[in-house]
Amino acid sequence: MSDRIDSLDRHYKPINKIDLLSKVLFWINVVLTVAVYFLDNYDWAKSVLTGLVIITTLLYFAVDNYLGISLIPSVEEKRRTHTLTNSFGVPLDNERTNKYYNNTLEPSLLKLGANILESSLFASRVTSEMAKQERWKMLLLGLVWVVSLMIRNTDIEFISIIAQTLFASTLLSAYFKLEFLRKKNEDIYNCLYNIFLQRGQDGTNEKSISARIIDCFVRYESAKAYSGVKQSTKIFSKIKPEVDEEWEQIKHNLKIEGRDTEEG
Repeated sequence: MSDRIDSLDRHYKPINKIDLLSKVLFWINVVLTVAVYFLDNYDWAKSVLTGLVIITTLLYFAVDNYLGISLIPSVEEKRRTHTLTNSFGVPLDNERTNKYYNNTLEPSLLKLGANILESSLFASRVTSEMAKQERWKMLLLGLVWVVSLMIRNTDIEFISIIAQTLFASTLLSAYFKLEFLRKKNEDIYNCLYNIFLQRGQDGTNEKSISARIIDCFVRYESAKAYSGVKQSTKIFSKIKPEVDEEWEQIKHNLKIEGRDTEEG
């Protein structure tokens, strides 16, 4: 096979749709909440919008938790199985990938390290781009809240709406989890890079290398599980050609030989 195939793409498609639905419901809820505030003189409209706020709140709660508790962990478990299948040459499931992991090391713990090195490289780049976008959103909402506090005649109810949107909702916690995942991916990438850089040098302890690779693998999976972040497929597709070139250079620098196809 010559083209990249990831059998998990079909599992990510519903996640992408539900993730979009979750975001839409959140912002609809915010808009409706603000609208309710400005409709004090229209009781009938305020009642209708208040009912819609309740409905969208419940829908958002259900969709967001279904995504974070069920869908994302389920697919990440499948991804973990794929990683171990490719790394050790053991068919733990019936799904196949091609060119998802790109190195020619023999099935081994070292190959697992190379796979996680590549995955953490892509993950750190994707989450870095995602974090850049989210920082602007946080900054804008923060500025609106600060300005509203500085204006003396701003109604306290309006201030509380902004505060609730920023602090009491999942918006801020989701941003912190994204930054956490970005930092963890960078740390894991740097750790594995150093492991491969020092590999083969005099005095290098193979048991130490194996233990450090396992530690990086566990940290990588734990960070994904804790954050529950759905990484952007759009950003991944956009940066993939550039990061592919970077990965080829990294393989050359670390003497991790590459090839045109890699199945697992």
